[in-house]
Amino acid sequence: MMFTRFRTSRFGLPFAGLLFSLALPAHAAAPAPIVMPSQWMSALASQRLAPGYRHFGDKVDALASALAASCEGQPAAASAARQRWLEAAHDLRELSPLPIGPVLESRLLRRIDFWPTRPAQIESSIAQYAKTPANTARIGLPARGLPALEYLLFDAERSALADDGPACRYAVWLARDTAAGISATVSAWPDWIAGLTEAEPEREARLLADGINILIGSTETLRLKYLEKPLRPHTGPAETDAWRSGSARAGLTAYFSGLRAGLQGDEGMPGLTAMLRGRGLLTLAERLDQRIDAVQTALAALPPDFAADAARPQTDALVSELSRLQRLLAEELADAMKVSVGFGENDGD
Repeated sequence: MMFTRFRTSRFGLPFAGLLFSLALPAHAAAPAPIVMPSQWMSALASQRLAPGYRHFGDKVDALASALAASCEGQPAAASAARQRWLEAAHDLRELSPLPIGPVLESRLLRRIDFWPTRPAQIESSIAQYAKTPANTARIGLPARGLPALEYLLFDAERSALADDGPACRYAVWLARDTAAGISATVSAWPDWIAGLTEAEPEREARLLADGINILIGSTETLRLKYLEKPLRPHTGPAETDAWRSGSARAGLTAYFSGLRAGLQGDEGMPGLTAMLRGRGLLTLAERLDQRIDAVQTALAALPPDFAADAARPQTDALVSELSRLQRLLAEELADAMKVSVGFGENDGD
């Protein structure tokens, strides 16, 4: 996905600022438009997150339908279900670095994206669901969501769903439970976006702090949760995110794509760098652009089998660049924007 750095936006200068810019000498650069935190969040939510979760929900609905068809013995349904899972998982990874608004309030990602996967708890939940399918409240988060479905669809050491009736029915319920959580979030976006229209100064400050802390936390998640922890020395193969489906590297790329949208924006959508430029922090914005580009370069150099010992130099380089990006955000940028850095809630472990 290509990103265009935000230079101009629909959030225009105030009238007085416009007159001032017109009066500047021909050689002077016009000041960057001021972007308020509520404008940043509103654009991000309306142009990316709200439609993104709607499309994500459609893909999970399609996954549930394919699973149901597989349980009924339709020959091509199992392959279709795996393809629908891959499509939905890509959307989830691209959306998950930006848990703002209704996603944060509902804690949706804890419900649908618990990882690392815990096969033993999934298997015990299959047996529990088979006995009392109406009593799903006791099924814990580690046995729910798309990572659990990946295990059921792709794990080479367990029976295929088409040959395991209880597991197949449980998988259908998992997909529908995931779709229900997404649907509730989709319906909540319009009111949340409308509430940003006339944000008071206190809320503007809170939105700024929340947004920056989320970006810091998501940078750390990409570095620590999806790279450092699963690649630490251990016995057996490295269990990176989505390793069963062979889409681990694609997941990293999708995750950084979503993170980059929050940092730099997209065509016609401001990012954090636009807010920096609007406040006159041009050098800091340029340094942030450079750090983001360095992460993108390191990520592009990562081989598909990045968990292999031979790929260690490339993974170490990516981890180092993510560490540099995180430090810039958590130290210099947070200080310049007068934001206190706190500890967010990581989904999963």
